[in-house]
Amino acid sequence: MPIRMATLADIPQLVEGGRRMHALTRFKHFDYNAERVAKAFESLITQGQHKYVFMVAEGAEQRVVGALIGVLEQHIFSEQLTASIMHFDVLPEARMGGYGVRLLKAFERWAENRHVVEICFGVNSETASIDVGCFAGRLGYSRVGVNYIRRSKQNSEKMGV
Repeated sequence: MPIRMATLADIPQLVEGGRRMHALTRFKHFDYNAERVAKAFESLITQGQHKYVFMVAEGAEQRVVGALIGVLEQHIFSEQLTASIMHFDVLPEARMGGYGVRLLKAFERWAENRHVVEICFGVNSETASIDVGCFAGRLGYSRVGVNYIRRSKQNSEKMGV
């Protein structure tokens, strides 16, 4: 059950896992472009090493069951680094296997090795069975703020909403 850096060989599994996870998020109404996702993953793996990290959790038979993409950032008002999680998921059938905790802990080590002042992540899942607040709280995170969205009128009419 290792946590390791993503490789180019992982991309097909990551794209298919991404399709499954996409359906569970608030972004499920957006088109999922597998080719675009594959190109983005390739770029993160081959060119993003100084700003991004792309980790995977490997389950039985070297199957990718989780992924975390993080980024180093600076606020406009400070040169201090922060680390943000851009994408974090574990496939539903692997969620009780400890993969999420191990991915997050590996990301924290990566971030702290880069001397960040803050580590943060948001939630875009619409899956009610996941108690992210409890998970985050047990790992020392506190809730700050909330996100709001409004779909464009054109998009709502197109979707019949």
